[in-house]
Amino acid sequence: MATPTGWRREGNLPAELTSFVGRTSLLANLKRHLRESRLVTVTGIGGVGKSRTALRLAHQTRRQYRDGVWFADLARLQDAGMVKHTISSALGIADQSQRSGHDTLSEWVGDRDMLLIIDTCEHLVESCSSLIDNLLKRSEHLRILATSRQSLQLPFEQVVAVPPLAVPGDDPSESLFTNESVQLFTARAGAVMPDFVLDEHNIEPVAELCRRLDGIPLAIELAAVRLRALSVEQILALLADRFSLLAGASRTALPRHQTLRAAIGWSHELCEPAERLLWARLSVFSGDFELDAARYVCTADSLDPSEIMDLVTGLVEKSILLSESNHAGVRYPAG
Repeated sequence: MATPTGWRREGNLPAELTSFVGRTSLLANLKRHLRESRLVTVTGIGGVGKSRTALRLAHQTRRQYRDGVWFADLARLQDAGMVKHTISSALGIADQSQRSGHDTLSEWVGDRDMLLIIDTCEHLVESCSSLIDNLLKRSEHLRILATSRQSLQLPFEQVVAVPPLAVPGDDPSESLFTNESVQLFTARAGAVMPDFVLDEHNIEPVAELCRRLDGIPLAIELAAVRLRALSVEQILALLADRFSLLAGASRTALPRHQTLRAAIGWSHELCEPAERLLWARLSVFSGDFELDAARYVCTADSLDPSEIMDLVTGLVEKSILLSESNHAGVRYPAG
């Protein structure tokens, strides 16, 4: 297909507006998977930094793709029928497929050597999966990096989970000053309060704050915003009510990224009713748990023991539960 006027070969990546902290091994792992697979899906809990990590990777690898790296954001899209149009618009082409009977997007991508990032697929999984499957089958040089709270369930998909940042104490040999969570808090605190300095007087409360926030970047950034009115020690004292405290993100942020409650609410909306019920009942666990414990504790009324395995699997796939394997089997850390 002819190149439209004004089309930019280098792509349409948005600029990185904040510094990127840590994730060195994760980025290296993602690069390896992208070399080995044409579809990599970045998954993880809400607020863990999936989109930000994908954007950092894109900026690092953009010179490797002759026809650029392209970014299509589906976060605000509610109509599954508009997925193809939204991606076509991001590429700078007009999708006329419904009127012409031709698949303009697939024809346009053709044999172009490009990386397409499709951001926030979880609420449109079926439409995204179908479109991605078609594009990759018809465009042999295309690679796709998707972000989603759950995998796309395609046979050739490589899934890479984004974990929370390391928190103080994860590595006993590590200095508190070099910990990823502490460094992120320090960077965002400096943006809010230019005279903020991390030193021996505040390192302990900052480290404890990052531990209490489980290394979740969104929570750490929302906490840093509170430095406009509170000290680190005051933030720690008020953390008993995380949902009300951790608010106040940028007005331009998506609604579900403006408070921790909204981020969790978005995940809740993606669940089936039985998954929501199990999620609520799993809150009784203060530490990690195993499948048999979930069957014993959480089955009553409308949940049958035979359903628990499938429901737990669904919550893991939606990045609500994490799973950890060891010599004793699989356990699920409780938040």
